[in-house]
Amino acid sequence: MPFDYSAFPTLKTDRLVLRELSCADTEDLFSFRSDPVEQMYNTSPVKDLPETRALIEELRTAYEKERAIHWAVTLKDEDRAIGLFGFNYWERFHRRAEIGYDLALPFHGRGLATEAAAAMVRFGFEEMELNRIETETIADNHASVRLLRRLGFRLEGIRRGYSLEDDGTFHGSAIYALLREEYQP
Repeated sequence: MPFDYSAFPTLKTDRLVLRELSCADTEDLFSFRSDPVEQMYNTSPVKDLPETRALIEELRTAYEKERAIHWAVTLKDEDRAIGLFGFNYWERFHRRAEIGYDLALPFHGRGLATEAAAAMVRFGFEEMELNRIETETIADNHASVRLLRRLGFRLEGIRRGYSLEDDGTFHGSAIYALLREEYQP
């Protein structure tokens, strides 16, 4: 029986805790979701705390409706959210889901994104019984591409000229996926 949303799952790694997102995380999320540099290849930066609270409520509602699951990422010995990782959608019948991830810039380069994403991928295959985990990233987002490759994801294609970014040019969207048969914990 795959994960059923009855209780929010907390994921733990050597250095991190992926826990339920709450309104108490508003200021933490605002600190990295409002930064145009950090959001360069992501969605538009949030403008203020009310917009950040609305984002949190939107993600919590998606969980309550059993459509998605998003975790606040914290260091094991702190409760401050330093990232937002999740499954942006889950197609139960087809046993596939899309992952997304966002880690505050001061925490880049430490392997934390890989650690958090690996926990999420493991949860997806073992608890959600997924057959496929997929994601899109801007092809020029080299840090994201490295992360996906480290986790074993394969490039399936690039949608050319897909996204108008802050540099004023259109960038390709790279589609990556990892299948259950390819997964190596």
